[in-house]
Order: sequence, then structure tokens, then C-alpha cells
Amino acid sequence: MKRLLLFLLLLPATAFAETNEITPENIVARMNAYRADAGLAPLRLDDRVTLAARDRMRDMEDTGYWSHESPTGMSPFTWLTVRDYSFTAAAENLASGFETARFLVDSWMESHGHRENILSPMYEDCGIAIIDGATTGRATGKSVVVLFGKRQR
Repeated sequence: MKRLLLFLLLLPATAFAETNEITPENIVARMNAYRADAGLAPLRLDDRVTLAARDRMRDMEDTGYWSHESPTGMSPFTWLTVRDYSFTAAAENLASGFETARFLVDSWMESHGHRENILSPMYEDCGIAIIDGATTGRATGKSVVVLFGKRQR
């Protein structure tokens, strides 16, 4: 009986413990918590936007840059078009050197432009790419690309 009671007391703390790992699901959940507080609909992870975010990250890795615009002037939204995601609006958030999803999203919320992207009622879909380190060389933490979009109907 004592073990059962101890198990039941510990169950809520472990069964529902929130993970702080940087994953697409945790990032979108944290962004959606802020959106819910603002009375906005949640963002959905979209497969095509996720593939576009991965393509975007790979391009930055292959070329060795970290910027919203490529050294050749290519827009990050080119990758949405490549993945047949026709959009009426799109945005991008970048982050590098983060260890936890909470700190990552909280940091974006303290940045005017990143916050606007997360809380924009325009965006319905998102895609997220994550790598260990950086696209420009060795680094600690994770680098993250989030593409936001609204499909053209």
C-alpha cells in the first residue's frame, strides 16, 4: 500500500512533466501557448513547410552562412515555392546557440520582429528545422529555422 501511494503521488510529476528539449513539437507548443494567450488560433506543423525549412537549413549549412537572406540574395521563401507551398504571407524566425525550447521561444518573444511573426494572425502553418551546432562552423547549442506561412486558397 505504501508503494502504491508513493507511485500515485509521483505519477502527476512524471507522467505530465513538460519536456524542455528543442524539438519541432515543443517549439510549436510554446509558440501556440503565446498565441492562445493572445486569443489566436494555433499554428499547425505542415509537412511541406517543414521540408522547406529543412531545405533552407541545408542551404545555409552548405554555403556557410546564417542570415535571413542568402549571400546570393535568395529569399528564404524560395524554399516554400520549391516545396509547392503557394502562400499569401510568409515569415522566418532564426535562432542559434540555444539549449532549451523555453529559453528559445521566450527569447523570440522578447524580440519585436520575432514576436510579431509568432503572434501574427496571418500565419496558419509552420515548419521547423533543427541542427546541433551552427551553419557557420562549430558551436554549442542548437540552430533553428522556423518558416511561417499562410496557404494561398
